[in-house]
Amino acid sequence: MPTYETDLYRRLKAHLDAVPAVDCHEHLQRESELPRGEDIHLGRVFIHYANCDLISAGLPRADYERVMDGKNGLSPRARWALLEPWYRKAWNTAYCEALRIAIRDLYGIEDFSADTVDALTDAMRAAIAPGFTRRVFDRAGIDFAMTNPFGPKLVFNPDFDPDCFIVDMVDNFTGTQCARLAEESGMRIACLDDYLLAIDRYFAQYGAIAGAFKVGRAYDRTLCWADVPRADAEHVFNRLLAFSDYPDRREVQAFEDFIMHYLCRKCGEYGIRMKFHTGLQEGNGNLITNSRAALLANLFMKYPRTGFDIYHISYPYQEELATLAKNFPNVTVDFCWMWIINPAAGRRALSDMLDTVPASKLHGFGGDFIFVEGSYGHAAIARREIARVLAEKVEEGRFGEEYAARVGTMLLRDNALENFGLAERRAAFRAIAGEAAGM
Repeated sequence: MPTYETDLYRRLKAHLDAVPAVDCHEHLQRESELPRGEDIHLGRVFIHYANCDLISAGLPRADYERVMDGKNGLSPRARWALLEPWYRKAWNTAYCEALRIAIRDLYGIEDFSADTVDALTDAMRAAIAPGFTRRVFDRAGIDFAMTNPFGPKLVFNPDFDPDCFIVDMVDNFTGTQCARLAEESGMRIACLDDYLLAIDRYFAQYGAIAGAFKVGRAYDRTLCWADVPRADAEHVFNRLLAFSDYPDRREVQAFEDFIMHYLCRKCGEYGIRMKFHTGLQEGNGNLITNSRAALLANLFMKYPRTGFDIYHISYPYQEELATLAKNFPNVTVDFCWMWIINPAAGRRALSDMLDTVPASKLHGFGGDFIFVEGSYGHAAIARREIARVLAEKVEEGRFGEEYAARVGTMLLRDNALENFGLAERRAAFRAIAGEAAGM
């Protein structure tokens, strides 16, 4: 038994296990996107996160692509043979631990090996059927999830089961995809005024229905958003539309900055909290210095009516984020993804923030996976690590046990419901979920 599993820990863990969690961030497949039959293979559980650790350990990308190719007829053992040397090197990471928890609890397989991958493949093919996401959520103790889907539409996709999800609006405005936005909105975009009017129409239609407004630009640019004059932005936009006089990257970034400030004002107007990806970028190789939450401070100051939810605790810049959340009433901290990035750092950060930041400003869990089995494993790790931190607070004399249990409920459920206004938004989303998302 691990040394942290005291009677106090077990009581707090049992309390957390009973909380129907609000999962603050996912990218999960729609029911219609779940694979069927022979399209279900070992690559399913290595499509996200763990693959990055295996590639970091040395897995050749060509071999990884062979594993993921469902049409090449490879047997489960042949797929595993390509992964096994690198999985053994990365076995220690929490990305891989989340997979082991998932296949153990959902499929009855203790670990990946040449002797188990056939049975695992058969178990996945038997289990993945209509209703699969809801069944896994129930096993994980997840009430519903806020999701940032991948298309098909740029900004809002209501075609998700409302019993499992509420969908976020997504920032595809700073990316200046003018032609596609014009097509989807049914509007002619021939000048900056038209572009801003298109944004206004999206917010008018979806601003009260979406769970939040997600900004993921830390993958391809700095999170420092300058306050650019409208005239400068208009000049750049006109050149974007001209095609024969395309602006350079610095000029385009200035236009993006102008649009981000406009979006901040719109989100404040509609009471929709903005979620920013900060900290570690998923994948292999990026500029981490682009993504520190401290770069957003000018937005926090300029738009006090707008709420900002800062993803992934800005790891490895979590101490900066604690300072921001302490100082700014409109800033909340989101631990989504964090518990599988680095559980020990997550514990330290949660412990520090519970000494620093009002507990009402902390969102404790978001699975942030493409496939729901990963969310199951992540949820198990999150409850374990949160219980450890809360038990330490009681043992230190900082919290009483009753208060620690209350904080656990806040972290896993109550804070998200309140800070995002999810009761009202979810009711509004239910009314339109599954309908065509045309403008």
